[in-house]
Amino acid sequence: MIVMKGMIPNTLRCLSEILVVLLVALLHQSCTLNGEFDKHYGTDIESIDDNVLKLLADNPDFSKFHDALVRYGFDKILTRNQYFTLFAPVNSAFDELPEYSDAEWKKILGFHILYARLFSNEFSDLRLLTSTGKYLIMNTEADEEFTIFEARINPGNVDKYCRNGVVHEIDRVLVPLPNIYEFIMSLDTAYSILQEFLNSMDIRYIDYERSVRIGVDDNGNAIYDTIWKEENYFLDQIAGLDDEKGAFTGFLPVNQDVRDALKEVSGYFGDIDQLDEETYNQLLFITFSGSFTGGIYTFEDMPDTLSSVTGKIIEKSRLKFGEPNLELSNGIVHLLSDMTIPKNYFLLPITIECEKKENRTVSTTTYPIEQRSDTRASNGAYVWYGSEFVGDYIEFTVKMVLKTTYWIIWTGPKLGPSHYQIFIKDDLTGEMVPVGDPVNNWTKGNFVPVVSGTHTFNEFGTKKVRIVIVDEAPLIGYNSIYVDYIKLVPDEIYIP
Repeated sequence: MIVMKGMIPNTLRCLSEILVVLLVALLHQSCTLNGEFDKHYGTDIESIDDNVLKLLADNPDFSKFHDALVRYGFDKILTRNQYFTLFAPVNSAFDELPEYSDAEWKKILGFHILYARLFSNEFSDLRLLTSTGKYLIMNTEADEEFTIFEARINPGNVDKYCRNGVVHEIDRVLVPLPNIYEFIMSLDTAYSILQEFLNSMDIRYIDYERSVRIGVDDNGNAIYDTIWKEENYFLDQIAGLDDEKGAFTGFLPVNQDVRDALKEVSGYFGDIDQLDEETYNQLLFITFSGSFTGGIYTFEDMPDTLSSVTGKIIEKSRLKFGEPNLELSNGIVHLLSDMTIPKNYFLLPITIECEKKENRTVSTTTYPIEQRSDTRASNGAYVWYGSEFVGDYIEFTVKMVLKTTYWIIWTGPKLGPSHYQIFIKDDLTGEMVPVGDPVNNWTKGNFVPVVSGTHTFNEFGTKKVRIVIVDEAPLIGYNSIYVDYIKLVPDEIYIP
């Protein structure tokens, strides 16, 4: 390739001139953008080193909000080197507010703070997480204005920007709504049965992973600098009524209506005043199994039937509303003026899936026991217990058994010629009594249900059910149990 003399210097000179022009253009554009930034955000250069608390202090219209933040300790937070967005109520917004406790004021003030910067050009229909863990709902209104709950954002006084955040003016103090759990716990003693039911699900135990072992006692037991962990079965596993990200509808009865409803079905449960704590809590689980549903439903928009969080059918026609449509942070509750407990909430078959370890014991733990697979089994599996002698058994603890007559049905694979028989612990004598006759596991057939017979329970609560070896196999000393399930079916719904 031939390059003419002088061509390269000329080319470099042209490139240099082009770069100079581009640099000048970029500098001009940068100044223009900075001017637009200042114009849009209205920020004075001297405020860049300030924090959001100083911005509030410098604006007399926010003096009440500023003083409240300082009084309740938020000054330590808002001067940190991190980003905040504050929705600042003007002084007049504090006029004629009701009395609040110190704890309530801390929640109210924290409800105005976001741990992030949000400028007005990002405003939209938003769900904004506040420092309290609750959400602010921002809505777009006419003429490109925005509201948070019922507070209006002043478009002429937004984007007050500083080193660690931004401040927007609003015309009202934002008072957070309670979530459904908080609301229930704040009700008076007329709702104490529901409150006690939810509290009965609390579990408190040592968090060994976070607790620090600091020594041993005189008996050699470890001593910990203990950190406790708390859980609630209903809130954690069934319905997160305390979860701000959740969405639920509640139907809340007063104590007297609960008692009247229980009286109507007392034939199945007995006198509730005579029940022990565990049994009473089992009864309340049934009672409130139709009290909550997922999703938010006003009285006007509610369908004829809903499915509760426990799978029960809620029929709108059965509900009597006293005070409907109480809006909360994670849903709606309806206060009821009456209550009924449909029989299909509790008059149900109980199926013991025998392969599950929970609530299962055996006569002798030295024998092997294991889960085995079979597609013909009800849950795809059954249990094998390698017992050896007459009298060996597998026992199951069954909760929420009604005060009524049940049909007892069981099945399993056609394995081993042992004879099995069902036994149930009698409520009155405390002894194990047989139900039906012994059945040869081999001749019964493969996974053929065996109807042992009926047993009448005289009390509601937790019961013991056994499947027992009652006759020697041809090979003495080798009598295993193979069982898939045991069912207890109330006589009222039993279909032969």
